[in-house]
Amino acid sequence: MHALKTTRGPNLTCESHLLPGSRSQANFEGSSGIMFIRLVLMVPTFSRAGAAGVSKWRNRNNRRARQFIASHAAVVLVSALLAVPAAADDAWDKCTDVDPDTSISGCDQVLARGQAETDSDRAIAYRNRGLAYQAKENFDAAIADYTESVSLDPYYVASYNDLGIAFRGKGEIDRAIAAYSEALRIDPDYAYGYNNRGNAYRDSGGLERAIADYSEAIRLDPAYVYAYNGRGNAYQDQGEFQRAITDYDMAIRLDPAYATSYNGRGNAYRDLGDLDQAIADYSEAIRLNDRYAFAYNGRGNAYKDKGENDLAIADYTRAIELDPSYAFAYNGRANASAAKGELDNAIADYDQAIRLAPDYAVAYRNRGLAYDDLGQTDLALEDYDAAIRLDPAYAYAYNDRGIIFDNRGMHDRAIAEYSEALRIDPQYTFAYNNRGVAHQNMGELELAVADYQSALELQADYGQAQENLESALAELGQGSSDVGAIGSGATRSRSIDEQAEGRVRRQVFHGAGSGTGNNIVNLIIE
Repeated sequence: MHALKTTRGPNLTCESHLLPGSRSQANFEGSSGIMFIRLVLMVPTFSRAGAAGVSKWRNRNNRRARQFIASHAAVVLVSALLAVPAAADDAWDKCTDVDPDTSISGCDQVLARGQAETDSDRAIAYRNRGLAYQAKENFDAAIADYTESVSLDPYYVASYNDLGIAFRGKGEIDRAIAAYSEALRIDPDYAYGYNNRGNAYRDSGGLERAIADYSEAIRLDPAYVYAYNGRGNAYQDQGEFQRAITDYDMAIRLDPAYATSYNGRGNAYRDLGDLDQAIADYSEAIRLNDRYAFAYNGRGNAYKDKGENDLAIADYTRAIELDPSYAFAYNGRANASAAKGELDNAIADYDQAIRLAPDYAVAYRNRGLAYDDLGQTDLALEDYDAAIRLDPAYAYAYNDRGIIFDNRGMHDRAIAEYSEALRIDPQYTFAYNNRGVAHQNMGELELAVADYQSALELQADYGQAQENLESALAELGQGSSDVGAIGSGATRSRSIDEQAEGRVRRQVFHGAGSGTGNNIVNLIIE
């Protein structure tokens, strides 16, 4: 076997809060949340809620949603002003209370009156109770109440919108889109509906449709911060990082205290390789909200990219302290520990990431790399197998599996693994190089030369492929399988190349938080 140089991909850093999301990047949904507001004689007034978000009130005369902006805190949920009858009473006061349990109790009392309340008022009570259930993340109960609300008042735009939010909270994206679309059919000027449907389209990977909806929301409301942020997220998903930055800039200009857009812009700058600017943005997000776990995780990723692993570990640890269920922060801290050679610590953190998120393919693959570095190749193969089982399009894991098979002298199987990696990602330079090594180990020198040349066409400065090409050409010139070998039978080096291989795929996860955009996360795999 020739001492040729194969290359495996880097450890992967995932930047999301929930499995399967935008990397620490939320986009808020309009006109719904956990705040319950009363209107008396159709005059909008706020309840005693501690943090108000973007609010709206429903005018029952023209059934159109009118928007106005209230102050919002760093992690507020978008709120709604709700109409109640002019003759307020204790049950209605409770029904519109900010506390979900109090609201549910009050709305129960109102709804127990049956036909003594008008259909329109009962529709409001069902919606209020639905918002309370949604605040408690009881999406099924919320959906049942919103459905009753729109059956009583088929023109109740806000209830259709809230129904969409609840479906999205359950991960039923198609039904969410249908609910938002019905809201927009009733009110084509409903900016919140376009923003929220854009979030749902983004969840489903329909980025062009998402961008179109965010753009329409912005046309209807040029000061709509969340729509700029959402469109920035979608542009980032498409790899259009400068356009993403432009939208995040606008969101920040409109709301300089909006930590989420600083975090999103930090993600985009990191994608562009501007790590110092990324760190500055993450730091500003943290200054604005010192409990922002996503921003600590993002800054940790940027520090890791710079090789400042101790700073990275400190940030990942803080993210974990703030959110002990944050699987991606465990994965990130493990990557930084692995970079320091602390493989036992790394494996412990990968273990925890997998416990928290059993479908986390990236963590399996990264743990496999650590086991491989320890020489425990059987365990490494089990993890690569698990990663591929969870994600059959995981090119890196096929490449990693190929390296082990080639080291074991199973060259045909190694070639099959590398070929599958290249079928999935035809731009995967490392897989071309590694398949060339397997061909050369089998004495198939012309095929090896072709693969090395393909790797160099994709990356002209790929030193390992150049050295391997020269070795293969020397063997062809001498006609001997020994010429050019750095040491026949020696173990080939398998270093993690410092160059990131590019963002090979992107996942958008959404969480269960009621009333938020929950584009949590641009989950970036790098």
